[in-house]
Amino acid sequence: MAARKRAAAAPVDVPGVLLEDDGNASIKRAKAALAKKWSLARAESLAGIAQLAWFLVALRREGEARELAELVASGVTFDDDQSLWSQAASSVALAARLARLGNDEPRRAALVAKLVANPGVPAMPPDEFLKHLALATRDIRSAEVEPSQKYACEGFARGCARATYFTETAAEGAYEAGTIDVAALEATIEEGLAGLRVYLAR
Repeated sequence: MAARKRAAAAPVDVPGVLLEDDGNASIKRAKAALAKKWSLARAESLAGIAQLAWFLVALRREGEARELAELVASGVTFDDDQSLWSQAASSVALAARLARLGNDEPRRAALVAKLVANPGVPAMPPDEFLKHLALATRDIRSAEVEPSQKYACEGFARGCARATYFTETAAEGAYEAGTIDVAALEATIEEGLAGLRVYLAR
């Protein structure tokens, strides 16, 4: 009789939050996928971490979201690999947002300082920057008409992540005055979270 294949063991450093069972089917799938390929040294995994963290925020599970985001913020350092750091920066920005909303100003300041020292978005001409800034809204609008639950959720989370990076760094003098409309970006984030709640409930 052929021997049964043994399931691949999860990496030993997988955080406990990913190994816990979950009542939400989408979160359960996302946790399982991340647990299998957990790594703080791969851009794909870092993108998945930020995405799951935003799913959790949408479901008002900020404690779990902050735990994941802080793992990236504490475990990934800038090493000139922009493809890796740009993904990590999404989680660092989310961790800063959650620290701010939790009235943890010292932690928020430390996280934002890390982003200012090593921007997750490279410098670009003003016209290109404005186009890049508009991507958050475009992500949300595309997600709103996306029939696939998977791709809609990815779009909503990506839009929230893009907007949050700029809302959290806007007050640090990193951009030309008047370039960042924080209120508009906050509205974009709220739209993205509302969309996520609908799709995650399916």
